[in-house]
Amino acid sequence: MIAFVEGELVEKQPAHVVVSVGGMGFAIQIPLSTYQTLGGLHSRIRMETYFHVREDVMQLFGFASPDEKRLFEMLIGLSGIGPALALNILSGISIAEFTTAILTEDLKRLSSIPKVGRKTAQRLIMELRDRMTSDGADTQPPLPMTTASGERSAADDAVLGLMELGYDRAQARQAVARALSSGGAEAKEASTLIRIVLQQQQRGR
Repeated sequence: MIAFVEGELVEKQPAHVVVSVGGMGFAIQIPLSTYQTLGGLHSRIRMETYFHVREDVMQLFGFASPDEKRLFEMLIGLSGIGPALALNILSGISIAEFTTAILTEDLKRLSSIPKVGRKTAQRLIMELRDRMTSDGADTQPPLPMTTASGERSAADDAVLGLMELGYDRAQARQAVARALSSGGAEAKEASTLIRIVLQQQQRGR
């Protein structure tokens, strides 16, 4: 398996790149989220990769972060979700927003992703919800540790803050997901999300 590719970016398109490594050019298919993090042509990049092999085709897929790759692998592990649709999902929604939509069963948001209809959205929720909320699941895609600029996200800082307050990881993730879906999606500070979570907890008592 090709775990990553590191080299010179010699071709750059929204759906694919070519990376020159040791005199060879690796053609790599990418989601739009990865494209948006790339530097200019001839810059040096390192990309997480997944080598997909079928009887009639071999394809190399690339990702800006381990989180993107992990979610891609989770998606293609589901019946009826192939690499093309998995890339399409990653291109149409951020990892944090996708996680929130699954945990809050937001059919409207999921079905708004191009090529993801209501039935597919329902199946994604049914098959992924428990895996995302189970504590310690190896395949659980976390709220992203970093933003595209390399800074840790407010959502992830909020999860860590709640864990400091005694929440376990699954509880903290679900609480932050609820806070994001209830109006905290534009929060720039972890403290704002934590305050929303605590207010929701007080109202729920």
